[in-house]
Amino acid sequence: MPARRRIGLWVAGVMGVVAVAGGTAYVVSKGRPGRAPRATAAATAALEQATMPVLVRLVGEGSTPALAELARRTVAEPDAKPTALSEAEAAQYTDAITGFRTGFLAYNAAGREAAVSIAGRVFQRLTVEPAPKNWAGVLRPAHDVYAAALNDSDLAVRLVALTETAKLWSWLPGRPLSHGEEDALADWKQGLHGSVVRRLADREPEARVYAVTCLGSLPFDSLAAPAIACLDDPRSPTVRKQVLVSFARRPALLTEDAVLRHVSDDEDPTMPEVANIVLKIRGLSDEQISLGSKIFHKKPEVRASVIGLLKNRTDIDPVVWLLQLSRDADESVRLGAIDALAVRMTPEVGQRLAEMATTDHAPAVRKSASRFLPESEKTAALPPLPGAPSLNPKAN
Repeated sequence: MPARRRIGLWVAGVMGVVAVAGGTAYVVSKGRPGRAPRATAAATAALEQATMPVLVRLVGEGSTPALAELARRTVAEPDAKPTALSEAEAAQYTDAITGFRTGFLAYNAAGREAAVSIAGRVFQRLTVEPAPKNWAGVLRPAHDVYAAALNDSDLAVRLVALTETAKLWSWLPGRPLSHGEEDALADWKQGLHGSVVRRLADREPEARVYAVTCLGSLPFDSLAAPAIACLDDPRSPTVRKQVLVSFARRPALLTEDAVLRHVSDDEDPTMPEVANIVLKIRGLSDEQISLGSKIFHKKPEVRASVIGLLKNRTDIDPVVWLLQLSRDADESVRLGAIDALAVRMTPEVGQRLAEMATTDHAPAVRKSASRFLPESEKTAALPPLPGAPSLNPKAN
């Protein structure tokens, strides 16, 4: 797509992704996202009268009380309609966020959380029309604040950063954008994407849950795809469940096969329930889910039993399931699938049988599959016998 239209890669609202997740993590954070740092009563009283330039200077010096006052000023009154920022206000908040980055490490964890939350509220104000012309000035300092928070040593800071970053994928200022502004905003969001992806390997499972949720709110598969690997997170069933929730309505990324594997083969007893819900959302019946879960059962004899159950089915297409079984890791399952496929010969089935006759690592499978090839293909399909000239060709 042309560079000037790259902003379209970051407008998450166009797809209405993942109604099941609702943009919320599977579990409620145990951290403390968004809470303002505490300040003494005396400092609060003095700072309530401070001008914005004074607050900006103080937050740049790492003043937690000044940060608390700025947080108070950015919190909207309940049910109050947000108002657009003026250019002067936008410039002041840009300076304030620049100050956050300068003094970020001087704050305690609660202060670093508050800095991220304040930046998020500034972005919310900038969505109100008409946004000021100088709205883009906030991008660079905000990027530095978010990037630092996403890599913070404190879990709660990382959680609030992931929560606020998820809101930014679909963020646009409340004014028409020039082509240059579109490019700058797309690049800015792309710059945060890598920091979020790294949180998929976070040492804390709760952070991995939030990272999956954050990426799940991205509407473009190539950008959201890294989160799918967490479906096999070996350390946390909660992370695995979050992948199911966040990608329930995205079959291009989270396939039915991947979900079915967790109906019968997951150490967590609650995983099958979540997987069943996802599959029913996809339109699978209870019987189809039962059949599918057997195909991915850890015991080969259970997988092989599905072949007999599929033979006389007319309500579903058995070929799809049998093709899956023809790729099973167990030789006996593949052998059973060959005979069942042969009675439902189609070009696709013929191609698969030819592939098995030539490439399967088990001689018995190659021999069985070759029985159903045309005579002209059988000789080529079978490996040469020991001592055959083709094994030791003579030079001319």
